[in-house]
Amino acid sequence: MSPTDSAAPEPQKKPLDPAQRFNLPTRWAMFFIGIYIMSFAIAMTVHVGLGTTTISAIPAVWSFISPLSVGTTTILFNVILIIGQMIVLRKDFKMNMFIQLLWAFVFGFLCDLNLLVTGWAETDNYILAWVWVISATLLMSIGVFIQVLPNITYIAGEGFVYALVRKFPSMQFGSMKQIVDWTLVIIAGIISLIAMGELVGVREGTIFAAFFIGFFVKQWRKLCLRSIGY
Repeated sequence: MSPTDSAAPEPQKKPLDPAQRFNLPTRWAMFFIGIYIMSFAIAMTVHVGLGTTTISAIPAVWSFISPLSVGTTTILFNVILIIGQMIVLRKDFKMNMFIQLLWAFVFGFLCDLNLLVTGWAETDNYILAWVWVISATLLMSIGVFIQVLPNITYIAGEGFVYALVRKFPSMQFGSMKQIVDWTLVIIAGIISLIAMGELVGVREGTIFAAFFIGFFVKQWRKLCLRSIGY
């Protein structure tokens, strides 16, 4: 038997990580497209009136009990989430993560901008309102997925989820996001009840989003990985 016959087969190379399949300009474009889609979905749910998406539940409640816009309260909430990352990660929080402050202002601006262009989502038809809620939930999940896929940077909401995933590595991103989403909904509900005596900005649409945004993100990830053979 020749040496070549007994040689072990070459190890199969692991496919490229999904993020590595795109060049740097494409990855940045995906990130900005993702956060724009997310802000558009948030604006839709604010107009529909069946409750906002989970990540915007607390900012929406703040905007109802203060003179601040949803975009401004979104910026403030993102700052709190960055502080939360610092607490969770401690010494693992890197200086370059402060770039999320910039994205907080961009995201807040986009939320207010899209509130101006999504007035068509307002409706008194409950069935149509649910169509918009489901559409916004799907859009939000797509936006979240597109934003995190390039693995280049995150806005504070997803950055906070990733910080928790690093702290608890047995949890996948989608599953951890569902936990965070439910926590945000509960906190928003408590703030609304204390400040206004009723639930404002947190309704059945918010509950639907809490159930399904993280779920859909997991499905998009599975489809993506399957399509590239990863």
